[in-house]
Order: sequence, then C-alpha cells, then structure tokens
Amino acid sequence: MNLVADLILLIGASLLLIRTTREIIFSLDKISRHFALSEFSTAFILMAVATSLPEVFVGVTSALEGASLVSLGNVLGSNILDLTLVAGIVALMSRQVVARSLIVRRDALYMAFYLFFPFFLLLDKTLSRYDGLLLILIYFLYLLHLLNQRSSFARHHNHVSRKQALQALFLFVIATFGLLIAADLLVRAAKNIALDLGMGIGWVGLFFVALGTSLPEIVFELKSIRLNHANLALGDLVGSVVTNSTLVLGITALISPIVIENLWSYLIPFFYLCLIVLLFEIFIRSEKRLVAVEGLILILIYIFFLLTELGFQFLQTAPR
Repeated sequence: MNLVADLILLIGASLLLIRTTREIIFSLDKISRHFALSEFSTAFILMAVATSLPEVFVGVTSALEGASLVSLGNVLGSNILDLTLVAGIVALMSRQVVARSLIVRRDALYMAFYLFFPFFLLLDKTLSRYDGLLLILIYFLYLLHLLNQRSSFARHHNHVSRKQALQALFLFVIATFGLLIAADLLVRAAKNIALDLGMGIGWVGLFFVALGTSLPEIVFELKSIRLNHANLALGDLVGSVVTNSTLVLGITALISPIVIENLWSYLIPFFYLCLIVLLFEIFIRSEKRLVAVEGLILILIYIFFLLTELGFQFLQTAPR
C-alpha cells in the first residue's frame, strides 16, 4: 500500500513540476521578447536553464535531505533521456530536425566534453565541494563561450510591453516556488520508492525522477519545432545536457558531496551514454539533420537501456 501511495505522490509531483516549468518557460519567453534578446540567448541560456530547473531543484533538495545520489541518478538519467527519448520523439513528430547552424553542430560536439567531465571527477568515487565549484566555474565559462557567438542568431521582434513583462516576472516567481515544492515531493517519493522496492536510490533517480524532470524538454522542443525554430529545439537540448552535467551536479556537490560506494553500478548507464553521444553526433553531422528513422533508433536504444538496467537490478536483488 505504501508503494502505491508513493507512486501516486511521484506522479502528482511530476505533474506539478511540468505545470510550474511550463509557466516558467512562458514567463521567460515574454521577458526575453521584452528585452529583444536573440533566439540564441533564449534557447541556449534562458530556456536551457528553465527546462533544467527541475533538475536543479531536485539536486538542491536531495542534497539538503542527504540523498545526493538521487541528483546524480537524475542527471545521468535526464541526459540519457534528452539525447534518446526527447530527441527521438521530436524527430518523429516533426519528421526531421534540421541543424542549419554550424554553431549548433559545433556546440553539440563540445557538449560531449561537458557531459563526461563529471565522470572523470568521480573516478575517486567522490564529487567533492571543490569538484562542485569547478563544475560551476566550467558552466560559467561555457556561458561566456555562448555569449561570444550570440550575434549569429536572429533577434525576437514580437514586442512585449513593460506591464506584460512585469506580469511575466511575477508569474516566474510564483512558478519557481511551485517548482521547489514539486521537487521536494519528488525526492521524498523517490526515497520512499527505493526503500519499498529495495533498490538503490540512485537507480530510482536514474529512471523515475529523470522521466519527470525531462518532460519539460519534450514540451518545449515540440513547441519549437511546431513554430519552425529548429535552432531553439537543438539549442535547448544541448544547453540542458550541459546545464545538468555542470551546474546541477556542481550545486548539489557544493551543498553535499556525492559519494559512490560502487562505481561498477554505473557502468551500464555510462556505456549507453557513450554509445548515445556517438550516435547523436553522427546523426547531427551526417546530413546536418535528425530524421525520423534516426529518432526511432534513439528511442529504441533508450528502451534497450531500460531493459538492461531492469535486468541488472533484478539480478542484484534476486535471492541467492
């Protein structure tokens, strides 16, 4: 009965998380239009941070509650989800996602470095506060790199009045508080589910929490494709992965260092992540687009990853 209640809490928290993130994205879009920010700034910075706010809040909450492994599992799972399920669904729904900009394709390559750097720091089984500071510093260096190329993207022309911008700012503040509540409920539910199922808390973050925190990316990118803004979709995807791997893990480790008892338990996700990044880079660069068939391949890889991890967890928890 406890498991059912925890699953209901998890689903409810995920729905609240989606709703509040949607309001944050809407308000940030209004604010960016008021200040006539470029499409690049909106996608790579504002929206990438906005759609990663669930991971940020889950990371902070899990660190404060002494469950930092939830954040590590969430970041790892979210990155895998973004590059497979999210990218795949967007490619299938839109038939193709065109990477017209050389900058988008080049930054997709840089993404691999930011993605794997935290794993290098975790070779000693600990992501310390110093490591957290380094990751946050790397994130801001990444932002500086992005700002140097902002002139390559078009600016928004839709005028938003000062009153509308202030209303959007108020909505942003309210939605942020709602997001904090949703993240707290999500972490509590994840911890309880891990206890109910007798599984590692990092594994619960890898799947259950990651799915809930990755839904905003799906919503935003489908909207971007529908409005014929492929650069927005790809910019958010790349930006979200980098934000998760640097800012989210950095803040979490700064509050409470992440300690892994067994590195081998993360071998399967790491292997799949290497495979996914390789395929994603090949798909983006081959024809400068992500087509429906490639999207389907990415979705199938996520399904195989899920089945592999479930099988591994079953072997780990099965009585001997």
